[in-house]
Parts: sequence; C-alpha cells; structure tokens
Amino acid sequence: MANRPRDRDPRDLKGKAGFSMVHVVSAVVVLTAGAGLITFQLIKDRQSSVAIAKAWEVKGAPCPALSEADFQAKRETAPKTFDYDGTTIGRYAGDANCQDVKSGGGKGFSTDKVCQFTSPATLTVRSKAGMYYFVPGVGQPASLYIHHDVPRCIMASNFTLQTE
Repeated sequence: MANRPRDRDPRDLKGKAGFSMVHVVSAVVVLTAGAGLITFQLIKDRQSSVAIAKAWEVKGAPCPALSEADFQAKRETAPKTFDYDGTTIGRYAGDANCQDVKSGGGKGFSTDKVCQFTSPATLTVRSKAGMYYFVPGVGQPASLYIHHDVPRCIMASNFTLQTE
C-alpha cells in the first residue's frame, strides 16, 4: 500500500478550516460589546420616548363626536386641512401642533400621532380606518390621539401660542 496522507479528524480545530481559541474569544467579546451598546441605546431611546409621551399627554373629557350626516346637517366645516403622515386632519380655526409619540406611554413599539389644537371648533380626521368628525366647540382647546389610524379626541390641550 502506498503512503496516503492521513484524513483529518473533523474535531481538530487547529487546522486551516477550524477556529482557534483566539477567534472564539474575540467573537464572544465583540458580540457582548455589541449587545451592550444596543441595550444602552434602547434604554436611552425608551427614556426619551417616555418623556415625550408625558409631555404630550393631556386629560379631559371626550369631544362630542358626530356622524357624517349630522356634521353636514349642522353645516359644520373644517376648511383648514393638513396631511400628517397619510392622515388628513381638518379644523375650522386655531393652530395645531403635532408629534409622533410611542404608544403605551412611550413604552410601546408602535407610533401614535398626537395633535394638540388651540381652539379648533370642529375637527375632522380622514385615515385608512375611515372618516371621523368631532365638535369640541368654539374657544375650546382639543387634542387628537390617533392610534392605528383610529382617532380619539380630548377636550384639553397643552398647546398654546406661547408654548410654540
């Protein structure tokens, strides 16, 4: 029989195709450092999201809601419209200020749209979920919280022209 080279044992990690202990330790160090940096950034982002959610949170009574027929029968209008990331929001008067806010008080994974108004009188929202009509009334501040394209209107707002 001729001398044949011995077949390599697949468990031998010292060969060209294997990994040395230095490679394994280096990979563990790099992965651990990367996970630590990602965790640090997630905690920092979450704290920021919670602070933004608190700043945009208002409490108050729900705005009176109308059907489309009732809105039209009362001859209500909302001529001042703007597009907010695919959602059309209308108001009769006043000023608006909007912000994306993480759901769940800043701890969630989805993003809600929050708009606060100085004195809108009427509000309309057209989203993928449908058309909505609210009538907070003349001189009444209001806020819209739009979660998964469904708006909720509150008769309160932190937004004034002085806070702009």
